[in-house]
Amino acid sequence: MLSCLLLCVSSLSALDSVEYRDLLPYQGTPTSMEERDERGNLKIVSTYVDKGAWHGFNLPDTADLYGSFTGPLFIAQEYSLHLSDSMQKLALEDLLTGKLLDFSEAKQSRIYSKPDGLYQEFQWPEVSVSLSLNYSDNRTSVVTTKLVNHSEKDQQWRLTWSGTPFKSHPKLDKYKLIKRVDSWSNGVAWQLNPIMDTWNIQLADASFELWFSPKTEITLAGNNSYSATTQVLTVKSGQSLEILTAQRYFHTQQERLEHGDIDWAKQKQLLADNRLLWQQRLSKGIDKGKPEFRKLAAKSMVTLIHNWRSPAGAIKHDAVTPSITYKWFNGVWAWDSWKQAVALSHFDPELAKSNVLSMFDYQFTAQDKVRPQDVGSLPDAIFYNQDPARDGEGGNWNERNGKPPLAAWAVWEIYQQSLDLNFVKLMYPKLVAYHSWWYSNRDHNGNGLAEYGANLHPAHLKDGQLNREAIIEAAAWESGMDNAPRFDDDGSVQVLVNRNKQGETIGYSLSQESVDLNAYLFAEKVILAKMAKLQDLDKQASDWTSAADKLKTQIQTQMFDEKTGFFYDIRFHGKESHLLIAAGKGVEGWLPLWAGAATQEQAKMMVEHQLSDKQFSTKIPFPTVSADSPNFAATKYWRGPVWLDQALFGLVGLDKYGYHSEAEILAKRLVEQGEGILSQAAIRENYDPLTGDGLHCTNFSWSASVLLLIYQQWLNK
Repeated sequence: MLSCLLLCVSSLSALDSVEYRDLLPYQGTPTSMEERDERGNLKIVSTYVDKGAWHGFNLPDTADLYGSFTGPLFIAQEYSLHLSDSMQKLALEDLLTGKLLDFSEAKQSRIYSKPDGLYQEFQWPEVSVSLSLNYSDNRTSVVTTKLVNHSEKDQQWRLTWSGTPFKSHPKLDKYKLIKRVDSWSNGVAWQLNPIMDTWNIQLADASFELWFSPKTEITLAGNNSYSATTQVLTVKSGQSLEILTAQRYFHTQQERLEHGDIDWAKQKQLLADNRLLWQQRLSKGIDKGKPEFRKLAAKSMVTLIHNWRSPAGAIKHDAVTPSITYKWFNGVWAWDSWKQAVALSHFDPELAKSNVLSMFDYQFTAQDKVRPQDVGSLPDAIFYNQDPARDGEGGNWNERNGKPPLAAWAVWEIYQQSLDLNFVKLMYPKLVAYHSWWYSNRDHNGNGLAEYGANLHPAHLKDGQLNREAIIEAAAWESGMDNAPRFDDDGSVQVLVNRNKQGETIGYSLSQESVDLNAYLFAEKVILAKMAKLQDLDKQASDWTSAADKLKTQIQTQMFDEKTGFFYDIRFHGKESHLLIAAGKGVEGWLPLWAGAATQEQAKMMVEHQLSDKQFSTKIPFPTVSADSPNFAATKYWRGPVWLDQALFGLVGLDKYGYHSEAEILAKRLVEQGEGILSQAAIRENYDPLTGDGLHCTNFSWSASVLLLIYQQWLNK
């Protein structure tokens, strides 16, 4: 009991510490439903969301909106849009003087965020007002407004909330957002008009609700606005008054029915439970290190939670999406999920498990109506809306290709943190099927070295012939390194048809055995052996170990070039093959070190010859293409920028082979030189290796995951 008490006190202190305030820039006021920068990111940099909800809020950046939380932002199945500049503007009238409180004239004011919510505090000589926005469940956010009477007399107040939703989407003038407005004794609901615009907004029978705990008089106006005014509220001298209001966003009326009406006593308990959960997360995920590094860890955790979406539509389990602020990233991707789950396991193992399961809900089986030939594999990505055809070019679910095999790594890391053997038992046969698919569908010559390729798909045929360009594109996507130089079509790579034992076409491979893919597969074999041993499957454990040893030898002897001291893909034509040295060195060459598949001498050669500032030890280390490569382009997606997952693999590889100080130095340099990583700025999708500038998407989940893992391994001392 004493240890529990000490833990709670310690974590409470962490949650309330000024150290963890204002981790991200939440300030901003939307002026239309959608405002984005040239890259597709929302102009308001970060939005606060919790509990897997599909709506979020910001802090006001103008005095006329003090006392309210701007927004909300809501996710129209795939698209993050703004419903209003503020749906709950608060006005407080002092009935003894007949004047409205002016928040901008408060003697003291603080507007800030903490990991568990958004906060505002205002103080005058005779009264103080505080507001907090926190989440109680996956569809409900709650604003707690507290008035404290500091005078020697009783006070009387009347509170009024008001708001007006936006009329339409800026690109869809004829579409009207609001279908109707309904009200009842203590609430207002806006029913949104259905629309299925593929590129901008998708809604079925969605609605947004406001609930008020005190009795209110609600007035509706013709522009879909409302006002809700309380009766006279008395606050006695030296006493306080607390008022709760709630906002809820539902995709469908079925969701609304499942959640029922607001129970205020239950809401208070749920808010307390979530506060305790945040205390536990901080206590479990952050313990030591310099303040700036602890703050980075907290920012990484918060970023992941903001991108968490609860089950809705075709998404059956809680899952973390790549980014709520980027236009196209409100879905669930396979290899994103594996990296996110590894980081989540350090502070929320249950969410980590769910993130993995959200993808495996759609693992292909022999009974799949579209691709029984891909039994064991998974879609590249899933979204709220499942494409009815599932194999058409117009759907948002990408089944043209798979993604690199890192799921076993994720499950094993979850086990390391949770010691949940039942989860291993659940996932083991699924992982075996997933692993086996690579050899049945992506090992064209059956030599044990797999290739990236493409699935059967209408896009991969053109006029009855193989669409070479589309298949190479899908193979590059399957690697995750979409435009990497090693997938440039110079005319020499072959598109190969893979067939099953019956001679039926089951997919395609490039004539290129990739070093990263086979390093991942080696790591999976090692992990699957450990999982089998945990379950007393000794024969299977032995078989996995033997297969891992064989693949390790192939990687060491066939994929390493002694002259340049680096690992490369193999390009083959029939029985002839050569290393793809001409494409230049890519960060994928460091994967054998991460997996433990290199020899000690090979690791030594790589460190001595490749770890300079002209190659992979750039200002931000481990660019996707070596800085001395003719193909190097510092800001072009996978042709130079640093993607933090690959940087992590490089750092872990150094550490695994005994280069501990080098790994620590580079890890610290990465977080210290990356733009905004140690400040109140959004975590970026990737970074310029030469300048440290943040690139592309904001609030990117797998970058946040990697930064938390870097903290855990190198920065918490």
